[in-house]
Amino acid sequence: MNSKKLILLLLIICICLYFPAPVLAAPRLSSSYYCLVDRETGQPILGQNANTRRPMASTTKMMTAILALEYAGLDEMAVVSKYADRTPEYTIGLRAGQQLTVGELLKVALIRSSNDAAVVLGEHVAGDEAFFGYLMTKKAYAIGAMQTRFKNASGLPDSDHYSTAYDLALIGRNALSKPYIAEMVSTAETDFKHPGYQQALTIRNTNGLLRAYPGADGIKTGTADASGKCLVASATRANRGLIAVVLKSGDREGDCIKLMDYGFKNTSQQKLLDHELSIKNLKINGGEKTWADIVPAEDLWLWLGNNKSNIEKIVRLNYNLEAPLKKGQVLGEIDVYVDGGYFRSIDLVSREDIARQSWYLKRIINGIMKLTNRNNAIDDE
Repeated sequence: MNSKKLILLLLIICICLYFPAPVLAAPRLSSSYYCLVDRETGQPILGQNANTRRPMASTTKMMTAILALEYAGLDEMAVVSKYADRTPEYTIGLRAGQQLTVGELLKVALIRSSNDAAVVLGEHVAGDEAFFGYLMTKKAYAIGAMQTRFKNASGLPDSDHYSTAYDLALIGRNALSKPYIAEMVSTAETDFKHPGYQQALTIRNTNGLLRAYPGADGIKTGTADASGKCLVASATRANRGLIAVVLKSGDREGDCIKLMDYGFKNTSQQKLLDHELSIKNLKINGGEKTWADIVPAEDLWLWLGNNKSNIEKIVRLNYNLEAPLKKGQVLGEIDVYVDGGYFRSIDLVSREDIARQSWYLKRIINGIMKLTNRNNAIDDE
């Protein structure tokens, strides 16, 4: 390498060091109801109005699929009822009396968002779509989606059928834990065995991110007049998964891309709680030591960016401690809230064993205290 090229290379290196790559700011979206969540932990990373109840349209079908897999086998045959036959659009054209496997119904409900297939699944599991909606609501509550209520299996409009961006992220996270659902929602195109046709139909996924965003692997679209365009999207890069949710979006795919770009490029794990660092010293009665160190039972790491997430920690402890204490004994909890929403709780424990004060030592201490009090009284005279 000649001297001119060497000088040029050094100049480029200096410029790169002096002018580092710009930090990606929190993105501006067309949606006012959104959130970005870490898929492994469920931790909210970014959001706006993420806990506001909204119509959710066909994102409903994530929960339909979850319950169908929990209550039925993929090879079970389901019969299309007259009620399911009359389901409004979008449908795949199922007719009363036709029979399909649960696996095929799940495929067309998740990939092509077919309302009639979702209704057949609900009736197959619960015998009645309304009762299926009740089961869906109970399941949502069980996985932490407590601001969600279902009235049907398809997501067709109903004033009592709603969720939030964050709840949908939790439901999507649960759905991805089911291998068959994860496979279906990551499939861009496949064949569907329609009972009304001799040849299989080719169906394409309504989620365009599967074809446009590197690492995209789910999950579900939703569109209706009341809900607007919705998308629960997921992507995986370098063994890290993110879930982005946008409701009533003017550009649902573009909004989710911005959210996931922010998460992949501009967040890092930071330790919020360290199991080796004491967060409190509590007085202990009758112990060989007067004070007990209280530490978290485990480390807690959070994915944080430059958007200055609001992290709140609420400590709940037993302040009336009696010896003996065992190392690791649970003495309370610390609740962690991220941007106003509950995230998780960590046990607070004793750092070490603290034995009960021996009878002999107690007598000596009491004797010293009495002698000290007596001397103080003489001095006062």
